Amino acid sequence: MTVEVDTESVIVQARKGEPERAVLLAFVLVLVLLFVWFEWKLIFLAFAGLLCALLLHSITMWIERHTRFGPGLSYFATLLLLVVAIVGAAALIIPQAVTQLHQIIIALPESLARMKDFLQQKSWGRTLLQMVNRASQNMSLGANAKAISGAVTETVVDLIVVFVIGFFGALNPRGYKNGVLALFPEQYRDRARDIAVELMDRLRWWLLGQMVPMAVLGVASMIALWILGVHLAFILGLFTGIMVFVPYAGTILAGIPSVLMALQKGPWTALWVVILFSIFHLTEGYILTPLVQKKAVRLPPVLTVLAQFFMWSFAGILGVAVAAPLTAACMVLTSELYLKSRDQKSKAIEQVRPQTKAG
Repeated sequence: MTVEVDTESVIVQARKGEPERAVLLAFVLVLVLLFVWFEWKLIFLAFAGLLCALLLHSITMWIERHTRFGPGLSYFATLLLLVVAIVGAAALIIPQAVTQLHQIIIALPESLARMKDFLQQKSWGRTLLQMVNRASQNMSLGANAKAISGAVTETVVDLIVVFVIGFFGALNPRGYKNGVLALFPEQYRDRARDIAVELMDRLRWWLLGQMVPMAVLGVASMIALWILGVHLAFILGLFTGIMVFVPYAGTILAGIPSVLMALQKGPWTALWVVILFSIFHLTEGYILTPLVQKKAVRLPPVLTVLAQFFMWSFAGILGVAVAAPLTAACMVLTSELYLKSRDQKSKAIEQVRPQTKAG
């Protein structure tokens, strides 16, 4: 008789408070959604800064494990390596880019005229020219120039914010981690620490997985441009690899300077570059990146594509850049906070029920 009372009380306590927790969870979810709706950019920038800090911290940990440096010296070595890489790339790229840009500005009118003559010889080319002419008539040059300059300024400011967050986050990761854990009640801190470790590990694997399409498309575009005889093939391939970090939009933006450089060789070369970068865009966005991230962070390809399209419509390029890692983070939180808790409650109830029958 005693056993039956005890087991029934266990079942009652396991189910007790579930409606209250559901109401509280719904209330918190509404508040989070409202905050995200009105302050989504702040959240996405903070998340991008977290990814930057995680990247810097991962490099620092690798240097610390393979050298005799301490944490502080290893972080300094990480920053020094990045500065040397950026300055070296700038010294390699900028002089040649300035020279080639000057040549492009001089040759661009003639190249565009040749391209126009080439398109006018084809029926589909004439249709394309008509579409371009209609689009150009509806656009105001002054308004677009102002919008472009504003977008460039905003992007530069966003990058600075991300790098500042990443710098200070990687400078003292333990302090920020302990500060966040201190917000939780003491009985939940171990659980919160485990979830944080799993979350950081999943994001670290996402960063590692993202390096694969960056390397593949960077090398592929470099080789393709070199075969076509386009100037600055190495630099353009390096730029393409870096831009692929931003899915979909990165490949398109990387193709613009490549097409401009190809115009020096003639309209056929420019057309081939457009075709190649279209193939690169489709391969990277719909095949390579989803499959790699499925292996790296167990992120379903369909979910990756849908998340990126949703974030593009919601927040533009910034949303696309954080769509995949943010989805991976949400999957970790859903698994740890909902699925595992539900399974543990079900197992506890199932273990108690045989005792009730025995009693």
